[in-house]
Amino acid sequence: MKIPKKGYVGVGVVLESVQPAKDFKVQTESGEQTALLALRHSDRYRLTADDPEHAEYFVRVQWLDTVSESRAVNEVGLFGNQNTVCQPTTPKWRHTVERLKVAFPRWSDHSGV
Repeated sequence: MKIPKKGYVGVGVVLESVQPAKDFKVQTESGEQTALLALRHSDRYRLTADDPEHAEYFVRVQWLDTVSESRAVNEVGLFGNQNTVCQPTTPKWRHTVERLKVAFPRWSDHSGV
């Protein structure tokens, strides 16, 4: 995950396909609830929830390694993407992937990544 103008703060594996915010469920102390009921800023997501072109979409992620925003990894030459979730598959990503494997050592502990 990359915070704009800050840098990379985490790497993870997407566990499920993308879902509209209105369908995405999260575990809470009260059991499973939709994101539109459970999340702190859910009122923002509700405004466009029924409009497929403007709705927010979520993916479930298993975080492999993270750092605080103050320790974000941001260097010249690292690939950036406006999407919150993207898969490093193109040759342009190679430098970024190799650098992030050093910055987030627990990423390399997981096979297939």
